[in-house]
Amino acid sequence: MILQHGQGGTFDYESGKIKRAPKIMQKIGLEWLWRLLLQPSRIFRMAVLPIYLIKIILAKDITKGKFDKI
Repeated sequence: MILQHGQGGTFDYESGKIKRAPKIMQKIGLEWLWRLLLQPSRIFRMAVLPIYLIKIILAKDITKGKFDKI
């Protein structure tokens, strides 16, 4: 299993370059939307994430059951 963790936004917050989203947005999981509103140039990078997720889901379905007997 590969575990990956993004750190990009953390450095911006810790350095004081960008303020964190309001608490309500943090609680409901929309902090990404706050960053998108503050930095609209990120929309192109964020647009590829759903495509990547779909590719992962489809790849899992293709290999499903092939490694069960190992």
